[in-house]
Amino acid sequence: MSDKPAANETWIHYAALRDHLIEMIGELNDSQLATAVPMCPEWTVKDVVAHVCGLNNDLASGITEGLGSDERTSHHVALRSAKTLDEVCAEWQEYDAAMSAISEETPLWATRLAADLTVHLHDVQHALGLPIDQNDRFTIDAARQYASVFQNRVGEILGLGVAIELSEGSHNAANPELPDSGVALRASPFDFLRSFTGRRSRRQVDSLDWTGDPTRILDEAWSPYGPFQPNDVIDS
Repeated sequence: MSDKPAANETWIHYAALRDHLIEMIGELNDSQLATAVPMCPEWTVKDVVAHVCGLNNDLASGITEGLGSDERTSHHVALRSAKTLDEVCAEWQEYDAAMSAISEETPLWATRLAADLTVHLHDVQHALGLPIDQNDRFTIDAARQYASVFQNRVGEILGLGVAIELSEGSHNAANPELPDSGVALRASPFDFLRSFTGRRSRRQVDSLDWTGDPTRILDEAWSPYGPFQPNDVIDS
């Protein structure tokens, strides 16, 4: 019996999120599309869409080395700078069959793409002052994915186990094969997601519900997504 999700659920999940974002931005005017997205330096709303489209293009073309690097993401945006938003969205949807096949073989790709897309959806909503659903299934699933990334990162960099509990009910105990750091984090999926992906200030992350002293983790092994924000960030 196959362990793969029935009906390629991982890609269905991603495609639903993609189409939700396309529908949302389709209602924006030119001024809104040109809005700078503070959590994605020097990108406009349209540039964010070019990036997430470009990730599909990379994987469909067999490009996995450097995926998500500054060089690749800049390439995604530059390559589509002369295209209209409608053209970029149409290109994005054209990868559906290829990406469905890829994620059928390796569901983790769709899981990672959906987590990344969820973060960027929130980025766009934050930039435009739009309401953010902090408790939808996309946010919860993305937080679960990044919770594992966080624990693996602490294990690889510091050689320590750390526990994390998300308020929707999931709990990842510290890796029993590693020395216990004595640190645990409890947070809502949304707060953890925004914090771990570099969308919060150090003060905001310090203020999360920590057990034990997280200083070393925050100093050395917190987020692979850039430094803390210089100022507190308030979402809609």
